[in-house]
Formats: sequence, C-alpha cells, structure tokens
Amino acid sequence: MKNRLNHLMNLFCVFAPLSFLNAQETTQKAEYVIMISCDGLRPDAVEFLGPKWAPNFYRLINEGAHTHNARTDFDYTITLPNHTCMLTGRGVVGETGHAWTENNTPKIGQMIHRNKKAYVSSAFDVAHDHGLRTGLFSSKDKFVVYDLSYNERSGKPDTTGEDNGKDKLDDYHHNDKTEELIKTYMDSLQKAPYGLSMLHLRDPDTSGHAHGWDITSKSIYIYAVSKMDWIVGKLLQFIESNEKMKGKTALILTADHGGRLETKTHTKSDEKLNFTIPLYVWGAGVGAGLELYEINPNTRKEPGEINPTYDLAEAQPIRNGDIGNLALYLLGLPSIEGSTINAKQNLKVKKSKD
Repeated sequence: MKNRLNHLMNLFCVFAPLSFLNAQETTQKAEYVIMISCDGLRPDAVEFLGPKWAPNFYRLINEGAHTHNARTDFDYTITLPNHTCMLTGRGVVGETGHAWTENNTPKIGQMIHRNKKAYVSSAFDVAHDHGLRTGLFSSKDKFVVYDLSYNERSGKPDTTGEDNGKDKLDDYHHNDKTEELIKTYMDSLQKAPYGLSMLHLRDPDTSGHAHGWDITSKSIYIYAVSKMDWIVGKLLQFIESNEKMKGKTALILTADHGGRLETKTHTKSDEKLNFTIPLYVWGAGVGAGLELYEINPNTRKEPGEINPTYDLAEAQPIRNGDIGNLALYLLGLPSIEGSTINAKQNLKVKKSKD
C-alpha cells in the first residue's frame, strides 16, 4: 500500500505542474482591449494594397487571426445600427435586436433604451461594472448616442461587486479629423490605459461617399485605406513602446459596412460589396497567422457570397457583432446581458494547442 501511495504521489508531482501550466494558458487574458472600426473598409481594398502598401494591416494578418469574409448585420448595412451591434452583441431587428435603426445625430432625449423600450446592455456596461476604465473616440458626431445612452443618467446601476456607478463610458471624445483623433486617443492612453475602448475612423466611408468605393491605384478611396494602415501602424508602435500596454493589449479591427463604386453608397443590405467586411484580431491571447473560419469549424460557417439570416439553424458567419463579446472574453469577463451574437464567447482567436 505504501509503495502504491508513493507511486501515486510521484505521478502527481510529474503531472500537476503540467496541469497548472495548461490552466494558466487557458486563463491568460489581455489587460487592455482596443476595438477599432474603420468605417466603410472593404477587405478587397486591403488585398489590393498588399503587404507592400498596407504593411500594418498585413502585420495584423501575419501576427494575428483574421478573415476577409466577415459579415455586417443582416438587415442593415449602415453605420450606427452596425456599431450598436458591435457594442451590444445583438442584431438590429426582432425581439432580441437592439432596435436602433437611426443613422443620424440623435435629437434631444433620444437614446438606445428609449427606442427599444428596455435597457440594452453594452460591452461598456460589463467592463465598467468590473472596474475597468472605458473610452470611445469617434470621428463622427452621431456617436454621441452612446454617450447619451450610457451616461450617469441613463446607464444601469452597477450590481456587480463594488459599485462603479451608472456612467459606463468614462471618456467620450469626437473629432472629424482622424489624424488629430488618434493623437488625442494615444495621449489619453499614455495617461492611463483603458481596459476597454473603441476608436472609430471615418476616412474610407467619407471618401467612398464623395468619390465611390474605387479600388484602383490612384483613387481617393484607396488613399483613405492607406491612411487607415498608417494609423494602425502608429497605434501598434505606441502599444509596443508603452510599458503598461506592451504584451498585455489585444486589438480587434473591423468595419460597419463596405460600399459600391457606382452608387457611392452602401444602403442596400443585400449587396455583397456592402455586407462583406474584414475582421482582424491581434495581440495578447491571440494566435499568429490564423484564418478565423479555419479555427472555428464547429461554431462559424464560411458564408461564401451570401449574408445568412440570423434564424438559420446552422452555424452563423463571423459578424462585426461578434466583437463586443470577443473583447470581453479576452479581458476574462462574461458576455453582455441580452446579447445573442457570440453570447457563448465561442469565437476562437487561437488554436487550442497554442
């Protein structure tokens, strides 16, 4: 009996450290997550530029997990409805949808919950209620709807642990000029990093509406996409030079919609060029050189050239609405209350063995 106990103890000593290491690997999370929305970014524009002219987008591809065949919401391919999908983990319409269909600067008294006739929780709610600092930096003034919806008057009381208040969005900042906006954002990060933040960049959409989504070498649209690559590069450089954030930050980049050359718009939700968007994930907790559909064969289905409805029994495509709960997963936090997109937080961004 004594020899048997000694044998079992020896086995425990051998395998217990391995189990501990595996547990550490599965629970490793980012301390900071940055969600970036490049408004109107088409994935084929990134492919057109290639690694030579879009080195920072390709750094996200080579060092992280990505797809160039993600989807917008099924019913809407416009800005505010899709950003609300990103932040709430819900589609737009239906009983479980967030119901925000407006795309203009909100009028006095307008907010997401009043439109829905019920409180609609966001990723900012979860992060802030768990004690994290939150921020939204936008290049369109209509994003004030999120500040109005999640401020000290309209936010939901915090019932999670210590009371961090009803104001779920610590900082909201707007500037139409993205080169100034990114500087303000990085200055704020330098003072104190946000646990969860969103950066909205308008340039591809602005140029698309003015000149069309023109995928040619000298087009204004391609120049705007190149500017996005430059901003991504500036942000990556900042993260890696900041001792607090280096190695502890994850970045998620996607778009709210694409757009067409002929119409100079993106309102038709059944147009492939409108509903096809990229999604990139990079940094802490993320594997390298991975294609997202390939590592999620059981929970996501490559949609080909269609945008499937939400009510299909089979697996959904990867959507921009995945990113709110993905960000929370990387932070080690639970999913958004009432969310239906990635509510199980089962969108993998690294292989199981990584």
